Amino acid sequence: MSSPFYVSAPGKVILFGEHSTVYGKPAIAAALSLRAYLLVNPSEDPDEICLEFPDISLKHLWKRLDIPWDALEPLIQKHEGVPVATDELVPEILDQLSDLLDMEDQRTYITCRCFLYLYTSLCGRDTPGCHFVIRSTLPIGAGLGSSASVSVSISTALAILGKHVEYPTIAANSRQHSKASKDTNFIDAWSLMGEKCFHGNPSGIDNAVATHGGAVLYQRFGGPGNVAVRTNLRNFSGINLLLTNTKIPRSTADLVGGVASLRSKYPKTAEHLLLAMGEVAQEALEEMLKPTADHKVLSELFNINHGLLVSLGVSHPALETIKAIGDTNKIGATKLTGAGGGGCAITLLSPEADEAALAKVKEEFHEKNFEVFEAQLGGKGVGVLQLKDSDATEVFSSEKFMEHESREHIEEAIGASKLAGWRFW
Repeated sequence: MSSPFYVSAPGKVILFGEHSTVYGKPAIAAALSLRAYLLVNPSEDPDEICLEFPDISLKHLWKRLDIPWDALEPLIQKHEGVPVATDELVPEILDQLSDLLDMEDQRTYITCRCFLYLYTSLCGRDTPGCHFVIRSTLPIGAGLGSSASVSVSISTALAILGKHVEYPTIAANSRQHSKASKDTNFIDAWSLMGEKCFHGNPSGIDNAVATHGGAVLYQRFGGPGNVAVRTNLRNFSGINLLLTNTKIPRSTADLVGGVASLRSKYPKTAEHLLLAMGEVAQEALEEMLKPTADHKVLSELFNINHGLLVSLGVSHPALETIKAIGDTNKIGATKLTGAGGGGCAITLLSPEADEAALAKVKEEFHEKNFEVFEAQLGGKGVGVLQLKDSDATEVFSSEKFMEHESREHIEEAIGASKLAGWRFW
């Protein structure tokens, strides 16, 4: 590689259709302005590959010559010399990588497995050693697509190093809206392979949102994991959101199982609730396809969707507290997002929301030990920042990047909405 570069990809929130999507109803997810960032620098030792992710206390080194290239290269499917993402992870590749994955911590192991699988698929024995540093401004493990934003960032960086994609050209403030291209489809497909390293059988929606930005409507048929319909809404952006993390752990599997049990016990009633949630998502889609979505309509649909989720038994007292405080102070419409049972709530902030009321709400949330983020819905997907100005070398310092203490510091220093040099597909 000739010079350092950053890659960044957004997280996501589910706006409409949680749980009902398991039963073939449509759901909508949108990109968040909270993002993962990956810095790539040449290694001082060209034979050394270093991966650091300080937010999960990960640091690991590999020697390029220790990678079993002779055994791996025949296992990687290619078309006209370009690596092709497969339907499933190739077990023989994982087997060849197993000796390089000797870490005991589960998060470290899974992240390194994702990185090595993608590295050996998209790069080669002649790729010079690099130092990769990942930071996330997303809360990790909160159902906001943090693993997908990391997977998309890694896939993009390695696709650049492997010379499989061109650098993007669209500026953050450009009125030109991104479109699906050969490059973004390549990143999307390979980031799904990375997500499979993290989650086994993901839907592919999180990485699609992180790659393309905007919002995505999706609908499954034939059971979980089979996405039959996916509509990208890349032009959807600019709506302010308050994201509140209860920090209460929950089991997605248990919550999905609870809905299944309710549906088995009260099949007609539950089916009506699930059908209503599907209709809410369709109404929202029609609104979001307009040049400017009506905030009042989306707010009303937020409230309806939340009420249906409460009826399915997947809310939590902490989530209801968040909604009650927000409603009382009239800052906007609040609903749970994701599996429920804890996790996060999202508030679609009203354009008329009083600043004093918003400050009061944040203070109450902090008193209850909730974590609060201000963010925007929609916007750009994966982007790249290249080193072009010799005076900006400090921005591309791995040491400086790792020293940032908070998401605010990261955003202020290198944020995709802060520095003019960021480019998107």
